[in-house]
Amino acid sequence: MVVLSLLYFLFPATGYHFYPKCIFHEITGLSCPGCGSQRAASALLHGHLLQAMDYNILCVVSIPFILYSAFVFCWNAFSDKKMKQAIFYSPVFVKTVLVTVLLFAVLRNIPAAPFNWLAP
Repeated sequence: MVVLSLLYFLFPATGYHFYPKCIFHEITGLSCPGCGSQRAASALLHGHLLQAMDYNILCVVSIPFILYSAFVFCWNAFSDKKMKQAIFYSPVFVKTVLVTVLLFAVLRNIPAAPFNWLAP
């Protein structure tokens, strides 16, 4: 993870073309829910939160959940008192994430305002 972060910091995704391209976008011309995530990660590493949100807001919004999960994982690895990640195993949470990702994928491909603001 550190090496990947260093790579995105030293070689921003907007300026270098050796990063992998989205196969879905290459074939269909449409943006998938992950399109713009590499550029968003690179922008975040450089402290450009608004630019990262412009590339992929779903990626940026998911970071607190990822950090929480990483914290609980590390806590459980080094502590005798285990924490549970009950939120991630809730059927409501899983369904909400699924619906959000699918809705985001559809809305960001509508070529009209305000939906085109979701496109990378």
